[in-house]
Amino acid sequence: MKYIHSLELALARVGLAAIVVIILIGGLGRALGHPVIWSLEIAIVIFAWISMFAIDYAFQTRNHIGIDAITRLLPQRVQHLLVWISELIILAFLLCGVWYGYNFTWTTHHQTLPVTEISLAWLNSAVPTGCLLMTFTSLSFLLNGCRKQQSLQEMEEPCS
Repeated sequence: MKYIHSLELALARVGLAAIVVIILIGGLGRALGHPVIWSLEIAIVIFAWISMFAIDYAFQTRNHIGIDAITRLLPQRVQHLLVWISELIILAFLLCGVWYGYNFTWTTHHQTLPVTEISLAWLNSAVPTGCLLMTFTSLSFLLNGCRKQQSLQEMEEPCS
């Protein structure tokens, strides 16, 4: 599982660098009078995928936003129960995202992007795939008793 988490983070980083290069090439091409018309479509597809990888990474490390001003006032046992309840709600939402995202991707897979004529499935499949990855993350969190995983905390690198 740690290998998958590292792979997601590496793909997100490579994808971000690719977007920067692709947009730079597109901008320079326009400035020089030779626009690279496919650059925006490819950047959008990559952005959808790296967004899902980054969201799952934040979910793995529990760095997503949370408002706990009221729950902190409650007893520790109630707080833990609320964490379980919220995680089960998140899991249900993610499973819906997988189901409906897959159905939407399948419904639109024969359509293509206008310039590159790449199947729209490459863009749309990022959502069900990301939700599936987050489903595994959520299940892992539940199976660990809703406690942060130390190995994921060690995996974090400070920005430099």
